Amino acid sequence: MRRSNNVQGCLPLGKRRGQFQGSSMTAERKPQDRHPVLARPLSWLAGLAIRFSMFTLVLAIAAAVLCLGWTATHLGFRTSRLDLLNPESGYNKLWIDYINEFGEQDDAVIVVEGSASEAIIPILEELSRGLSHEDQLFQAVLHEVDLSKIRAKGLHYLSLDELQRLEQFQQRVSPILSGNWGMLSIGRMVEDLNQRLVATARSHDVQQHAAAQGQMAGLVASLGAVLSEHATYRSPWQATSDSFALVSQLNRQYLLTNQGRLGFVLLRISSETDRFAHGGKAIAELRRLIRQVQARHPEARIGLTGLPVMEYDEMSTSQKDMLYAGVVSLFGVVCLFIAGFGGLRHPLLTVATLLLALAWSFGFVTVAVGHLNILSISFAVILIGLGIDFGIHYVARYLQLRWSNHSCEKALIQTSFQVGPGIVTGGITTAIAFASAMLTEFTGIAELGLIAGGGILLCILAALVALPSMIFLADRHTPRISLPEPFQANRFIQLLLRFPLAVFCACLVICVLMVPGLPGLEYDHNLLNLQRADLESVRLERKLLEETDQSVWFALSLAETQQELLARKTKFLKLPSVDRVEEIVSFFPADHQEKRSIIARIQRDLWQLPERPSLITQSSPEELGRKFARSYQLADGLDTRHQLLEIRKSLRRLPLAECYQRLADYQQRVAGDLLNRLYTLRAMANPEPPQMSDLPRGLVTRFVGKTNRHLLKIFSSGDIWDMEALERFVAEVKSVDAEVTGQPLQTYYASRQMQKSYIHAAFYSLIAVLVVLWLDFQDLSCVLLALMPVAAGVLGLFGIMGYLAIPLNPANMIVLPLILGIGIDDGVHVVHDFRNQTCRYRLSSSTAAAVLLTSLTTLVGFGSLMIAGHLGLKSLGRVLTIGVSCCLFTSLVMLPALLACMARSRLVDSQEESMGRAEDDYERPVVNVGQETSGQRRLVQSVKKS
Repeated sequence: MRRSNNVQGCLPLGKRRGQFQGSSMTAERKPQDRHPVLARPLSWLAGLAIRFSMFTLVLAIAAAVLCLGWTATHLGFRTSRLDLLNPESGYNKLWIDYINEFGEQDDAVIVVEGSASEAIIPILEELSRGLSHEDQLFQAVLHEVDLSKIRAKGLHYLSLDELQRLEQFQQRVSPILSGNWGMLSIGRMVEDLNQRLVATARSHDVQQHAAAQGQMAGLVASLGAVLSEHATYRSPWQATSDSFALVSQLNRQYLLTNQGRLGFVLLRISSETDRFAHGGKAIAELRRLIRQVQARHPEARIGLTGLPVMEYDEMSTSQKDMLYAGVVSLFGVVCLFIAGFGGLRHPLLTVATLLLALAWSFGFVTVAVGHLNILSISFAVILIGLGIDFGIHYVARYLQLRWSNHSCEKALIQTSFQVGPGIVTGGITTAIAFASAMLTEFTGIAELGLIAGGGILLCILAALVALPSMIFLADRHTPRISLPEPFQANRFIQLLLRFPLAVFCACLVICVLMVPGLPGLEYDHNLLNLQRADLESVRLERKLLEETDQSVWFALSLAETQQELLARKTKFLKLPSVDRVEEIVSFFPADHQEKRSIIARIQRDLWQLPERPSLITQSSPEELGRKFARSYQLADGLDTRHQLLEIRKSLRRLPLAECYQRLADYQQRVAGDLLNRLYTLRAMANPEPPQMSDLPRGLVTRFVGKTNRHLLKIFSSGDIWDMEALERFVAEVKSVDAEVTGQPLQTYYASRQMQKSYIHAAFYSLIAVLVVLWLDFQDLSCVLLALMPVAAGVLGLFGIMGYLAIPLNPANMIVLPLILGIGIDDGVHVVHDFRNQTCRYRLSSSTAAAVLLTSLTTLVGFGSLMIAGHLGLKSLGRVLTIGVSCCLFTSLVMLPALLACMARSRLVDSQEESMGRAEDDYERPVVNVGQETSGQRRLVQSVKKS
């Protein structure tokens, strides 16, 4: 019969031409003509492990104990996100430079929500007092900026013109301070102003005339308020009001926003010796304190956020979710094992083999890397999900061979001969898929690739050495009838393979339907979308963004000098994406030398002030009326003239006694007001310029580094978690300072680098996998067939994600090497199964069961993450479940259908077909019962003799 040319490269165990002709067919079909390169070495290795089974098992256990002991004493843990980044990358060098200058601790933020600042400030004070009692846990607590020391030097914050006007005012009132308090009588003040108005009008001194008009307006407005129906006092000393208003801001400034309805307490959490705790003890104590204060102030809402808190909450919820998912997955895997193998002994041996490999892997991690980071710590979960597959393939074929009347020893040797090469090839391709990540620039992914890749190789070694030894010790005296009956996973598949062309065409149609979903696939950089939305820290971060358009994250710019920083601040504030800029250099005004002499004279002249003003003699209402009439003629402003008329009316309207009383009280209040202002002026007249030591230490340490470099905090006006807004923000701040750094920039560059690293790792691993598959099959058609399940599976995965609007993100991008390893591993075993058959292709029950069981265990193991509350883990479980399901479908349906189409030209062995029907769909193994090749017979005999 003529064979189609498209299957010649993948035809098994026979010559490419004439193998089905005449009587030579059976001989040419024998496996000694063409075996996988690794078949004989692996058979010999299995025979050696069986011969010295007890020694092999003891040696494996001893190595595991030694590795665990070495790990317990030497393995380190790095829980900082900084450890995931390449220290040689440009953006990370800038961040390290900042850390070296200011430390790596970020602020935790207590957020107090209330109706007004009056209700919030007492709560901020109470929280700050409570935190100060726990100085071992909390440092640099800041809820207000205490500027009392700065206020003593407040005159330095006035301009030279303002200082000169104050000095002139102080000189005008100096006779009063010498005891001439009569100058403050109403009649005297009105008369003096009238004279000044006349003099300045004659001299045409416009500036002095305007100043006199202003003083007249102030005095008239003040006196009119006293003589009005409500009798309220208004200070006439306008010359000092504006200056005092500016300096009065140099008082206590609480951390408030949103019109005083949101208040903050900033603090830094002390480091703990237990690095896995990551501030857990301090955060727990902090939340206990918040609950206590909340109970005393039920009208307010108090919460906790900040980067350290969000990281701790993320870690805590992830650990809880992983534990819960682990219990669920363990139960599911156990049920799958029992259903697949029909007993407990062989599943337990498979799990024991995996535990040995895990112990060896910990030793490898300790020696090769020396530490785990928050990304590579997941390697154990990866090995559990993938490493168990090798044992499943081995046990599945072993049980089939035992039920085909093989002895325990012969079944183990032939299992290594038949499925060993597939295990090695699939495992190496998976290891390479991870190890290729070492070529990327993202340190966290590179270390995970090295650790997971090495662990996969150790799982292969355990499956091919330790597992045969344990099975031999457990089953050597067990009759075949006592062994569990293998699961017949190929029955349904064989029904589909009756119409292979139709099935394959249907699969192609499904693949084509996945293509339109690809444009809908997106990448979500937003790290907030990976965390539980109901977490308090996440909710408050979103609230700050929505209600104040601000984030607890900000960009950082370091300047060598104060002048350089202020120049940058001006440029930053002009950027559309910048909301505000914070620094403390503005607390230190310039021009100290020019102002210092003026302030010193003011301080000297005000050094001795009277304790209280003397009693001032008052003028009669009639005399005041005449002087006000003169003022009416001299006043320029209509308002001033109208108020003068009202004052004269009030003087006539009020009873004489009340009028005298109001005027006397007013004069004394004016004198007392002046004296208070002069005391305030003296309190701010320290000629020494402001210094860093005048500010709270908790504020200075946040803005001045160890080498006196100054820090500028730049806050984005948009949502810092939105990639488009973040990209604009990063581009604009980099245009001002090319060396700007901070958490937003770290997140921006690290997220992009992680995305590129995963893509590059997938590309590198694909190239390496092609080389390994070529070395195994030495045939291009077989290589392409083995790649088909993962290619079609990834297409289906991305298409479904696009249709369902499930984005890729930093948490689920790790599925790329996982899917690559799982898909290729399944494809390799199916292609090896195809090559091991000489007649029309029928998927063997052991291969079908192994592929199905390995995929289902992976589905259960990682799919259980979908019940997690952490959205990143939920996303990882969802994507991996879809991907593994797609690879399972392509491995057990699409690829066998194609192989069946390719093998339709093979002759049908009627004897073999009848044997398959008689044995209830058991396929003939590579070496049929009682028909071992002479080479394998010699191999078994040589092992026995050894």
